[in-house]
Amino acid sequence: MINREKIQQARRVDLVAYLIAKGENLKRVGKNFTIEEHDSLYIKSNMFVWYSRNQKGNPIDFLMCYYNMPFQEAVEELTGTPLNDVQIPSYKPPEPHIRADNEKRVLGYLCKKRGLKNSLIFDLIKQGKLYQDTNGNCNFVITDWQDNFVGEEVVGTGDTRYKLISSHSGYGFHVTYGDPNEVTDVLYFESAIDLLSCYQIYQEKFVHHLFVSMGGLNSSVINELYRLQPSLKHWLCVDNDIAGTNFITAMKQEIKGLHTFQPPQNYKDWNEYLCGTGKKTN
Repeated sequence: MINREKIQQARRVDLVAYLIAKGENLKRVGKNFTIEEHDSLYIKSNMFVWYSRNQKGNPIDFLMCYYNMPFQEAVEELTGTPLNDVQIPSYKPPEPHIRADNEKRVLGYLCKKRGLKNSLIFDLIKQGKLYQDTNGNCNFVITDWQDNFVGEEVVGTGDTRYKLISSHSGYGFHVTYGDPNEVTDVLYFESAIDLLSCYQIYQEKFVHHLFVSMGGLNSSVINELYRLQPSLKHWLCVDNDIAGTNFITAMKQEIKGLHTFQPPQNYKDWNEYLCGTGKKTN
C-alpha cells in the first residue's frame, strides 16, 4: 500500500514537466499547454482538463485517464521520474501591433471589397475591437471573457489573401449583438469577416446573440465557451466544404446538442453569400 505522503507528492508533480520529460509533443496555447494530437486537452502546472471527454483532475488522474495506468502504478511513475532539469517554455503574452493613424485601408477593404456596411465597421472601430496596423492590415482584437487582450485575428488588405492568428488560448474574436446579459445563442464562424457577413444578412433575426470567430476550424474555442455556458444554444456556422463538413461531424461527436447554420449549398462561405445576395449596401 502506498502511503498518503507519496500520493500527495504525486498530486503536486508538475504535469507539464513530466510530459516534456516523457517526450510528449506539447504545444503552448497561451498560458496552457496542449498535446498536439488532442487540441481539447489543456494542461497547466499540476492540473488538466480534457473537454471532449469531460475529464479533469491532478497528475494521477491524468496518467490513469491518458495512459490507462492503475492508481498505484501512476503514483510510482510520477514520484520516480526525475524532473529537476526539465526546462518549461516560458509564457510571453502577445502584444498588439502598432496602430496606424487612420483606418482608410481597413474601410476600403472590408466595405468595398468584402461588402460589409460602413456602419458595422465603424461600430467595431469605436468599440476598440478593430483597428488598422502600420502595415495596413485589419486587426480584429481577441479578448478573454474579462475583456483582457489575448491576441488578434489579422487579415491582410492587399491583393494576396493573408490571415494570422496571434497567440491565444480557447478564445476568438467575438462581438455580442443585443443585451450581453440576455444572450441565448452562440454562433461560431471560421473568420471575423464571415461572422460580420452573416450578421449583416440576417441582422433583424439576431436578438441577444454572441458571435465568435474561431480563426479557422479551432475546436478549443468551442470547447472553452461550451464549458462556461452549456445552457446556451451553440451553432456551428462553418464553410460549405469538406473541411467544414468533417469539423461538424467531429464536433458533434465531442459535444452533444450542437446545432448547424451554414450558407446555402451553392455558396462556400458567408462572405461569398453576402456578396451574392445584393445586401452589401451601406
